[in-house]
This record gives sequence, structure tokens and C-alpha cells, in this order.
Amino acid sequence: MISALFRRSLVITLFTIASVIGVSLPSNSASVSDLIPGGLATPGYYGVTFEERQPGLGELVSVITSNLAPQERVNGVGGTYLCASMDDPECSKGSGVSARLMLPPCSNADQRMCIEGLSLANGQGPMETATVDHEVVGPTTPADAVTGLPAGGGPSLWNAPTVANKAGRKTYGVSVQVTYFQSREKTGSAGKRNAPISLKSMRVSVFPVSVETGDFYSLESYKAVNSDGAATYGIRPTTRGFESLVDCAWTEVGSCGKYVDFAENTRVGLTLRMGSEMTGWLYGRMKDVSVDVTALDKKYNKIKIEGAPIAAPGAYGVLKKSELKNYPDIDARIRLSSGEFGYNEMINSAGSRGSGYDPVGNFTDFAAFEPILKTMPGARAQWLIASGASVNGYQSQVTERCFQDKSKLLGIVTTNALIYENGAPEFKNGTLNYKVAGLHHEADGVTLTRGTYDLAIRSETARCVYGFSDAPFQASISVIGSDGNEQTIATESVREDAKREWLFLSAQNFTFSSPVIKVKLTQEKKLTASTSSKTNPKAAAKSQPVKRTITCVKGKLSKKISGSNPQCPTGYKKK
Repeated sequence: MISALFRRSLVITLFTIASVIGVSLPSNSASVSDLIPGGLATPGYYGVTFEERQPGLGELVSVITSNLAPQERVNGVGGTYLCASMDDPECSKGSGVSARLMLPPCSNADQRMCIEGLSLANGQGPMETATVDHEVVGPTTPADAVTGLPAGGGPSLWNAPTVANKAGRKTYGVSVQVTYFQSREKTGSAGKRNAPISLKSMRVSVFPVSVETGDFYSLESYKAVNSDGAATYGIRPTTRGFESLVDCAWTEVGSCGKYVDFAENTRVGLTLRMGSEMTGWLYGRMKDVSVDVTALDKKYNKIKIEGAPIAAPGAYGVLKKSELKNYPDIDARIRLSSGEFGYNEMINSAGSRGSGYDPVGNFTDFAAFEPILKTMPGARAQWLIASGASVNGYQSQVTERCFQDKSKLLGIVTTNALIYENGAPEFKNGTLNYKVAGLHHEADGVTLTRGTYDLAIRSETARCVYGFSDAPFQASISVIGSDGNEQTIATESVREDAKREWLFLSAQNFTFSSPVIKVKLTQEKKLTASTSSKTNPKAAAKSQPVKRTITCVKGKLSKKISGSNPQCPTGYKKK
């Protein structure tokens, strides 16, 4: 039945390859189902994917649900209850309430938690303002005055004046999805309806679409029951159509918003009005990042993020189920993700099965499957920013005190690496270290995969980490391969914005499989309190020397160092 294709998906998903991969798990690259030897009909295989997939049909909607805590389950059977609102009696059936909301475009100057604007550019041309076409019709949720939960809508369609996507259309989708959680502690009337809610994660995406007309229908949410008797819910079209739903980001009556690719050299800027609780670190997919944050009031900020989309090809692996015994690490990860019952059912079934892994933080899973992985051919470029817990629930652990400020946005880390962290770099031994992982070669098995890494960090946060004053500082970037050797970086840039509020660092052209990007900041002379920019701005301005750039070499390695008094790193000589 079609409704089964739109049930709420698990992050590590066990799927029958022939039946659901094309719709419920839309691939950003070629589908693993197309890469099985002999095609879909071949039985007895196990396939795995690692990729930053684009949301499937039914995921870009607003829903509120309540869940039973483990201790509340009867005979181990849980339950997820669909709520029409926070006051719905269904929300009292579970002690944990989750709200997954899509934020709408702003409709007036006073509105908060909304999309203020989208702009695009082609090549070196100026950024042009896109206009809202409409907000997609689908499941919505009302605002809640008791907790302050905002209303939930749908994704929005925007029109650019001249910037076309790769399909030749000037249409773009914008998805801003936020997830809140409320613990009512107990079920039923004993639960705390007015317990505070907290923002757990955010996922922001701008994606090119081609609006296709045909026999399509709007989506709706519905209650359902699992095979074990547990309550659940699903998302489905209001009426069954007869058009292909593959690559549909959304459907409405008579149309489908189909994912397509960005044109080359596109640049995207998105402005949001967002609660200040959306703090800490952002992560995602783009390059050449810039950011501007302006306080709207004590609780809300205006955040503008600009950058170029990047393609991050996924990885896949296929092997016969009978060969799993030859790969004990892979076998162990499959058992862990699917449970003993699911594992035995997979082994004993005649058909081909597989699992899909989210790339954020999944270094252990990637290391286990790496011996059988290959790069997926083809990948659409993505413009994606997220914060908080990843899709698979992975939450990075922040230990550096300067990264624990909850009052502001501290930094953004973006990369095209297949596997990456979702938090701040680790400060260790005098450098900010960021770990990534990926496959060594592209899909042809010959061309080296080239990595990109961008770090935007508040200058005051960087100074906090290093204990620096307000005086200018210098920065250098190095990439250490899994063999412990430093790599040559073809492109490296370090700059501060005009207001000296943000520091932007970029490294490109490094290779995989598991490099560590290291950023080191230095400061030759600290300003005294009497001449700091805070107490004597004019004196501080006079004391700041002119910045210059030098080239440092070590054998075949070369890097540029910028600053007021740049010095070559240990082991390097000035060219």
C-alpha cells in the first residue's frame, strides 16, 4: 500500500531494496538499488549507503507526537501518538512530546521564527533577491501559547529573477525544520502540560526544484498501528495518484516539487529570524561561507548565511549475505543496528536487504564498512546548514569552556567530506582540530577525492580559546593525513570581516580517508588594558600594524601565512 512508503523512517533503516529505496530514501547520488550486480531482482545481497540524503516525500511536514518512555512500555511495546496540537489528549498518552516544525516565510516585520529572505547569484554577479511564490500545502500544527511553541507550516517555493538551476528553472525550495522536545514526566493527567520546551535541532536547506504537473495530491498525516500493536503515524497523499513520486520533495494537488541540481557557480544567501536558543555551532554542506548575526531583541536574532553549494558524493557497498561471516566488523554493526530479531530475519529472507547511515558523526560505522565501500556515481550539490543533534541523534560533546556560551552563535563548520562532526573543533595541544573521513577515490576509482573545509568562528571566541587580547592575530591551517604526514593544500585562506567580529578560514584540495584539519592561531604582542580597543579604541587602531602575507615552504609543501607579523610554522622556511 502506498501509505507504507511514507511511514516515519528510522535513521539507520533496514529496507527491502526492491520496494522502498526509490521513494522513502531519496538518494543524493545514484541509488544502491541500481548498483546491485544483476539489478533489483537479484536475491541474497546486503547493501549499505553512507550519504547526506535529501529529505523524502513526507518528511518536510509539521507534526507533533508523544512517545512512551522505555519504563512506560507494556511488554516492551512502545508507542508514538499523533497530536493535532499540544492540547490534544493524544499528547497525554506519552510522557515525551516532540514537535517537528517547518518554519514559514515571514509575513510582517514583527514575526519571529521565520524565513526573512532568499538571495542568489550566478558566478561573480551580484546577489539578487528571490520572491516567495507560496508555502506548500500540507500537514500543519498550531502555535501553543502555554509553552511558546511556534506554529508549524510547510516548505516554501521561491522564484529567482534571473538565476536558473541546472534544469533551466528559476525555482527553489526552502526548508527550515526545527525540532522541540518537552518532558511531561508522566502520562495522563499527572503529566506536566506546561513543562518547558527546548529546541533540540535545526536543519536548513535551500534546494533547486522543477515544479512538474500531473496526477499528484497534497499530503496528510494519519494514525496507524504497527505489526506489534504499537501506535504510530504516517504521512500519505490525500488521494492516490498515478505519477512517479521519485525525487519529489513535496506534492500538492496537480504538482510535484522535484529535486534538481544547482547550476555551476551558484551562490546562495538565506536570512532567518531565529530564537537566540539556536546557539553554539552550525554544521553542514557549503563552501566559501560568510555569516552575519544581528540581535532583533533579547530573545531573537537575524541570521544571514551565505555560501556556495557543494557536492558531497555518497558511498555504497554491496556483498552477498553469505559473505558477512568474512567481515566480522560489518556483521557486528548490522547486528547492533537491526537487533537480533531483525538480523536473523534479514539473513533468512530470500530478498536483498540493506541499511542507510547518516554521515554525521558515524566514524565507527564508516570504519567498519570502509573495506567494501565505493563512491556513488553522481551527486547533486547541496546548500545545507544544521545545528544540534544530527538526523541519527548523534550529539557532539563540547568540552572547551569557550564553546559553551548559550547566548549566541559561535561558529559554523562546513565541508564536503563524507563523514564529519556536528560540533565545534576540538582544542588540543594548541590547535583547533576537526576530524573528517571519506573515500580516497571518486566513482571512477582513479581520480582522488578532493576535500573542502570552511570554518567561520567569532573572533572573540577564538581569542577566548587562546587567551588572546584584542590585538590582531595570525592563523595557519594544516591537514594531517591518516598516515601522520602533513598534506599539501592547494588553496588556503584566512580573513577577518571588516568589523573584526568573525574570522573565516578555508582549506581546499586535501585528500582522504581520515584526515584531521588543524587551525593554529598566534599573537605576537598582547595589548595592555590601557590601550585595548575596549578602553581606548583610537590608541588600539593606531597600534595595529599593517597585515602582510608570506610564503613558507618545507620540501614540496607550501603555505601562505597572513598577519601583522607573520611567522613560518616550525619546520618551514620563508620563501
